[in-house]
Amino acid sequence: MDRIEADYLIETPLDVAAIAEIMAGEQSCGTFTRVEGETDALRERARATIERITALPDAAAPSLPNAWLDRRGIGGPWHRALVTLAFPVANVGANLSTLAATLAGNLYDLGEVTGMRLERIRLPATYRARFPMPVQGVAGTRRLTGVANGPLIGSIIKPNVGLSSEETAGLVGRLCETGLDFIKDDEISADPDYAPLAQRIPAVMRQVRRYADRTGRRVMVAFNITDETDAMRRHADLVAQAGGDCVMASLN
Repeated sequence: MDRIEADYLIETPLDVAAIAEIMAGEQSCGTFTRVEGETDALRERARATIERITALPDAAAPSLPNAWLDRRGIGGPWHRALVTLAFPVANVGANLSTLAATLAGNLYDLGEVTGMRLERIRLPATYRARFPMPVQGVAGTRRLTGVANGPLIGSIIKPNVGLSSEETAGLVGRLCETGLDFIKDDEISADPDYAPLAQRIPAVMRQVRRYADRTGRRVMVAFNITDETDAMRRHADLVAQAGGDCVMASLN
């Protein structure tokens, strides 16, 4: 399959098939009226296609108010359906931001609908292969942590503000002793003045290695490196310098 499929739950008082056509055009090469350069050949190559429309029971009332429909005096019944669209991979390229904009983007602004939700997407294997795969994956993570079966048990360090680097490291040491498999930073604790990553990463990893040397168990740690782009690169380098397979960078 060289196309990306997306399923949408939609609600509209209008003809569902017509709305599906609008959706397909809106998120690919179509416009509300044909414009210069929008040839049949271009549409054949780049237009999203309607793969399936599955009718669902009508709704007694709209899920959301809609001024566009109200101005036109259009009311119920409100038809619901599951619409599957397919988008050419070539429209998107290896760009996750463009993928998100293509599959959603302007669709939520359509005046013809009173409800819309992206339910699921299906990516062809060839598209997934254009991106770096996880270094370890599920099997590798289990191997590194020594947990072959059952759930991996982890914890987020709390409180998420106020702990110094050494206080954080001390807490990590105590959490290791409880038998946890992984520990991660809270999403609002990244590179604060009182516990900068340059200090926090080595302090935490000293505790993790001390525990591993004594017990043979390696606890996985995820540091939050969220920041502006250049700073994230510097933070990622700090994580890499920490060494070991059980330390990773996370984005929140």
